[in-house]
Amino acid sequence: MSGSVQGPKSPVRYAHLKASGLPGRAAFVILVLCTGILAFGSALRAEDPKLQVSVDRTRVGVGEHVVLTVSVSLEGQEAVSEPELAVPDGFDVLGRRSSTSWSIGIANGVVTHIQTVSFIYTLRVQREGSYLIGPVKVTHQGKTYTASPVRVEVVKGPKRQQVRPAPGSGQSPGAQDLGEIEENLFIEARPDRRTVYVGEQMTLSYTLYNRIPRLRIHSYDHLPTYTGFWAKKLFDAFDVQQVSWNTEVVNGRKFEAGLLKVVALFPTTAGKQTLEQLGLLCSFPVRSKRRGLLGFDSFFDMDAFGETKQVVVRSNDLELEAMPLPAGAPAGFAGAVGQLQISAEATPTTVAEGDPIVLKVRVSGTGNLNAVPEPPRPVGEMFRFYDPRASVETEKRENRLGGRKTFEYVVIPQKAGERQIPPFRLAYFDPDQKRYATVQTAPIALVINPGAVPSRPAPVPMLSRDEIKVLGEDIRYIKPDMPVLEVQGRALYRNWGFLALQAVPVLGFLGVFAYRRHRERLVGDVAYARRRRSRSEARRRLADARRLMASGENRAFHSEIYRALAQFLADRLNCPVAGMAADSAAEALAGRGVSEEVIAQVRKVFQRCDFARFAPSDVSDGEMETLYKAAEGLVDELGRKV
Repeated sequence: MSGSVQGPKSPVRYAHLKASGLPGRAAFVILVLCTGILAFGSALRAEDPKLQVSVDRTRVGVGEHVVLTVSVSLEGQEAVSEPELAVPDGFDVLGRRSSTSWSIGIANGVVTHIQTVSFIYTLRVQREGSYLIGPVKVTHQGKTYTASPVRVEVVKGPKRQQVRPAPGSGQSPGAQDLGEIEENLFIEARPDRRTVYVGEQMTLSYTLYNRIPRLRIHSYDHLPTYTGFWAKKLFDAFDVQQVSWNTEVVNGRKFEAGLLKVVALFPTTAGKQTLEQLGLLCSFPVRSKRRGLLGFDSFFDMDAFGETKQVVVRSNDLELEAMPLPAGAPAGFAGAVGQLQISAEATPTTVAEGDPIVLKVRVSGTGNLNAVPEPPRPVGEMFRFYDPRASVETEKRENRLGGRKTFEYVVIPQKAGERQIPPFRLAYFDPDQKRYATVQTAPIALVINPGAVPSRPAPVPMLSRDEIKVLGEDIRYIKPDMPVLEVQGRALYRNWGFLALQAVPVLGFLGVFAYRRHRERLVGDVAYARRRRSRSEARRRLADARRLMASGENRAFHSEIYRALAQFLADRLNCPVAGMAADSAAEALAGRGVSEEVIAQVRKVFQRCDFARFAPSDVSDGEMETLYKAAEGLVDELGRKV
């Protein structure tokens, strides 16, 4: 029985070996060796590494970035070497990072471990054209694997150097980090048209596109001056303290898009104009350096966020052109542009000769009514027109500016009878029709009654020299019969009250001189002017904040507290309010020798306001009252120390 094997439980190969006369132990060893050889052969027949190359978009503008991803998938845990990447001229490699992921597969009872290593390159495009990126080669276990190149079309577009570190924000992001931020956070300045006539409206909107988690928006870092344009704000997200987000797809990628600002621009001179960039101060938490700045390697690894970065995002460069108005302007044209109508009314319509009449001439429609000049006055001797008082009522109609402009005259009729105020005519250019037009008011009928004839003064009789006689009674002498004049009191020059009054002109002169010096300093010394107004401005904003707290407007209350403290510190320190946040305020106050305790209170107020404005939650009345008193106390204390 020893060494025997039961038939049903013995492998066929083992039974065959035993039947051939080999001992049982030797047959078992041979079986193990065969199994190992088969497993080794199966390993040799494992699939070759898979190589895949992709770009985040195939059409970009000059100055923009392309993210190239090279993915290598293979079985096992062997290291993968760096790919050989052929980058064409016109592309700069800003940075490179890598990530590794694992997957497990089971087929026919066999478990396989698949390793995928992704090499991610950030490339900046420098020139227009059609380019092939690649081929890409990877060497593994002595063999070279090649992936086909990918084609990228580069078109003319704005050079987007739109992100820079915020001043005083600590360690600056590197070139690779800035390139990654620019790909996922930018402001698009978009006009509804790029070419208009002088005086015609173009509407410019600024939209923030974002793919960065936990982004916080603080304030504007820079606002354009719109040189060469008359500008009118139509919308500003900071006025309503809220950005409305929606999803948009840009170059095949999903972004959260939020409208920041809408401005109506009216060119004042012909020619091409390049607009200044709009700057926005933002911050966001970042991962550790080994993960990359924005850390998109793992969406769920939220615990990796650590420090906060502040950056200034700027809008793209924008060039607009204003065309001169065409020739052939009618007589009386003075530069009015738009779609305009004109009307007139007078009160009263029945007056006496010489009495005043109030005449109102209204110009209404769409366009820049502030630039509409006074219509030419009717020529004639029947009426006398005094210079008008002009007023403008502005309206917004679907991002088109319009409204009414009223010219109010005082008119004096010169002759009695049934008269008419002649029509007022207005010549303007219609940019939609591309032609000039003239509109006029209807004549206004008046009844002028004869006025009362003024009585003439009686003539003064002329006397001859001989008729003029000097009589003793004509001049009353001063007490000629008084032999002695009585003393009425101490002489004025010995009276202290009288002497004190002599100092009033001197004090008045000194006061006027001091006041003049004060006014001159207010005009010429910006820092002095800001310090002088800082307390009153802060108290006014705090009063507004208390009214908002009483009405239960939580978000508006915290915004007003933030503005009050930020504007107060900016005025006292003579620095821009746009960059005044918790960190910058703490740094500036520390340089002025303010105690750490007070600086900590300033930080706490700023942080509480930011949290309530951009991450709103229920806040009790007691918490708002505590925050208000803290801000009020900081204004008083810093007003004495800074």
